[in-house]
Amino acid sequence: MIKTSPFVTTSGDYLSTLMKLWIPKYGWTVALPLLVCAVIGATIDVRFLFIALMLLFIVVPMLMSFLYTYYMLTPEARRAVTRKEVEIDDGKCMRLIYLPPEKPVLKQPLLGVEADPEDMTVDVVVPDPETITWGQIKKIKYTSRFTVYILDTPQLQFILIPYSAIPRH
Repeated sequence: MIKTSPFVTTSGDYLSTLMKLWIPKYGWTVALPLLVCAVIGATIDVRFLFIALMLLFIVVPMLMSFLYTYYMLTPEARRAVTRKEVEIDDGKCMRLIYLPPEKPVLKQPLLGVEADPEDMTVDVVVPDPETITWGQIKKIKYTSRFTVYILDTPQLQFILIPYSAIPRH
């Protein structure tokens, strides 16, 4: 059994990993119309180059914002970036133990309003621990900084575990 030290995954790391998983799977649906318009524009009618540029600078950023909204503003994404420890029983299960933040979370004060520092802290709700069976793990990938457990669960897409959180034997 391996138990990691407490760690936090940043939302940037989560989004970066999500894009690395999403682009090979669905990226062709974005690239194909762009390439078709660019080829037609270069060979037949230059107006298609303008269409390709519109796709590149208008449609693609809208798709990126949709992905951010669809994946990053979910309770699952919040759980994925919450401070936690992971217990890995190889071949059996993975247990996620969510922890409260190390530092107190503060509210933003209103402009021009003096506030008592004790009234500015926010109580953070820590999710209950959850267990993922080994059969729900589709694949394990290794990046330069993380071990990525790709899951087959309706709740979580994947778990990022930084190498720095895994104890050395």
